[in-house]
Amino acid sequence: MPKDETPKEFIMDNKSQYFLHPSDSPGAVITSIKFNGKNYDLWEKAVRTALRAKNKLGFIDESITKPTSDFDELSAWEIVNSMITSWILNVIDPKLHTSVA
Repeated sequence: MPKDETPKEFIMDNKSQYFLHPSDSPGAVITSIKFNGKNYDLWEKAVRTALRAKNKLGFIDESITKPTSDFDELSAWEIVNSMITSWILNVIDPKLHTSVA
């Protein structure tokens, strides 16, 4: 970064894709549709709808890419990505966890 340039400040508010509401937790169930190995189309639509409502769809459609240079943004990305992974595992039949993980 040039000497006269100030570093970009990473700011997160409730409209940010990195924002997690206090009620968001790893144990949350984002849809009542559980993937059972045969209902992928319905399950995918339900998960995408839930993540869109939470402003997190970009994490799975890759429109939000993993940051490489800003430590604060990278940390926020990793936290939210882990939360989304937990949410998705919660709506997959436990018998399928080993094959999905």
